Amino acid sequence: MSRSIRKNILILLLIAQGILTVVCATALVFYVKQQRIAVFDAEIQRRISVLTTMIQVDDSEPSGLGFNLEQEALPADDLFAIKDMKGTVIGTSSHSMKILDHTAFGSENDLTFEARGGTYRGRLVRAIPVLDQDEEKSNKPIPPVDISYAIPSAGFDAASRRIVVAAVTGSLFWLATSCLIAWYSVSNGMLPIGELADQAKAITERSWSLSLSSNVREVSELRPLALAFEALILRLSAAFDRERTFVSDAAHELKTIVAIQKSSLQVALHGTQTIAEYRECLERASEDVDRLNVLVHRMLSLASIEGSDRMRIDSPVALDETIFAACDQLRTVALSQGVTLVTHLVERCAIRSEEGMLQTLWVTLLENAIRYSTPNSSISISATLENTVCVVTVQDHGAGIAAEYLPHIFERFYRADSSRSRDTGGFGLGLAIAKAIVERHNGRIEVKSQLGLGTSVLVTLPQFLSQLTS
Repeated sequence: MSRSIRKNILILLLIAQGILTVVCATALVFYVKQQRIAVFDAEIQRRISVLTTMIQVDDSEPSGLGFNLEQEALPADDLFAIKDMKGTVIGTSSHSMKILDHTAFGSENDLTFEARGGTYRGRLVRAIPVLDQDEEKSNKPIPPVDISYAIPSAGFDAASRRIVVAAVTGSLFWLATSCLIAWYSVSNGMLPIGELADQAKAITERSWSLSLSSNVREVSELRPLALAFEALILRLSAAFDRERTFVSDAAHELKTIVAIQKSSLQVALHGTQTIAEYRECLERASEDVDRLNVLVHRMLSLASIEGSDRMRIDSPVALDETIFAACDQLRTVALSQGVTLVTHLVERCAIRSEEGMLQTLWVTLLENAIRYSTPNSSISISATLENTVCVVTVQDHGAGIAAEYLPHIFERFYRADSSRSRDTGGFGLGLAIAKAIVERHNGRIEVKSQLGLGTSVLVTLPQFLSQLTS
């Protein structure tokens, strides 16, 4: 099931914006409502204060207090009731039965109730002192009173509803606008990804060009991916070119050997030959088969070394033992060519390697040195330990390699002197195999040569931390 980055981002933004909008709208409505309630309650308190001025001391009343309502001082729709501390009603509005009968007034300071077809909001204020306007009786104690007062809240409720509607409408508008802006921003921001995908689609095995536009390069979040993708394309292009060259060169080498072998067999089949001539043709064909076998073996070895994901490392290998084994393997071949093998192993080194791979490396380098050495010369192979690396040098005293050929000698099927390939048996794969082995050990290989003085091959390999003891 496919997943959409754009969809995920928009969903997250929508959820975040929705939560933020609901919280802000709720907080705004609550704050405005509380402010309006405070203003409403302040108005009730003001009207209670006005009502208090209408209470007078009256000795003719059982409670000692009288009430004279001034009709124009308070709105006609207000409800109120005045009681002394004993519960005796001193005065009420003309339609205050609801407020008098409400039992909750005895325990609550604030009250909301239905009366006269509408909603009222009121307050109960207890023990309000009454001012005596008669100075002659100022020393006589005046009992306090309880006043309950209610105001119609229809206008307050309507305004509160309008505030809620406005807040919800504004919140929805803000949420919709934010979603549109987020959708546009995300869609516009992801255009370079689509552009990069379109450019990647144009890449084929015959066309490896990837030209990243400024829109892709200038996006800071996309730039690392784009540059990494560009570098990957370059590496793949180089790998494909290298494989094409390898296949082409291998086919050319195989074609040459097969053509020579076919020619030898045609000569043997043409006309009547003596036994000696048949034997000569068969020996020539056998030599070509041997060369073909060597070529196939080396091609498989190179492909195995370069294609394996990792080395099978079991234990560290003694470097000097692999060098001695390689020299013993080739000593007879060297003597047949009039070449002497000399070893100079100053210190013992331990290398973590696959079994037999290091010996293959030294055999390959020594075979190459023997092949191009002059008779009655020597080949020296030395090994030294420098800090944490082992340096192995193979020095011959052959004809040397021209400077213009040195940059190409590690290329597969490359031969500095192609005219000598059949005589020497070389295919141009030896140094390519050697380089592949060295690189598998995270090492370095380099060649130094001078015409007429010989060639020196330097191999640097990292030493195994737990060095072998003597």
